[in-house]
Amino acid sequence: MEFPLVMHDKKSKIDFFLASRQKCFDVKDVMALYNSLLALEEERIDKLMQLQLVSPRTALLLSLFLGVLGADRFYCRDYKLGVAKLFTIAACGFWWLGDLFVIRDAARRTNYKILRNFIINPVKEEDAD
Repeated sequence: MEFPLVMHDKKSKIDFFLASRQKCFDVKDVMALYNSLLALEEERIDKLMQLQLVSPRTALLLSLFLGVLGADRFYCRDYKLGVAKLFTIAACGFWWLGDLFVIRDAARRTNYKILRNFIINPVKEEDAD
């Protein structure tokens, strides 16, 4: 018989969120935001689990197969670089090759920005629905 995972306090919810998404963030970045996460209200912490994060693995696969068209940068929500990469055809392949090595870090930086914006900007009621 399996028991459902029930977390009652804010700290355990935040720890679970970070542990289950540890590959999506750099540890040093998350630890800088940890106290701010603990200061959030309980209802905001419940919404934290629903954040749409960028997968570094998916970004790498997109970079490998569609990176010449900028799909990896669009996925990482870096639209200006995505358009530039698309129109230059990834600078004749050189940009594509370089992105293979840095796209996972770009995905982690995007996730950090998403988490930071979630902490700083309060959620409007119409956005929550």
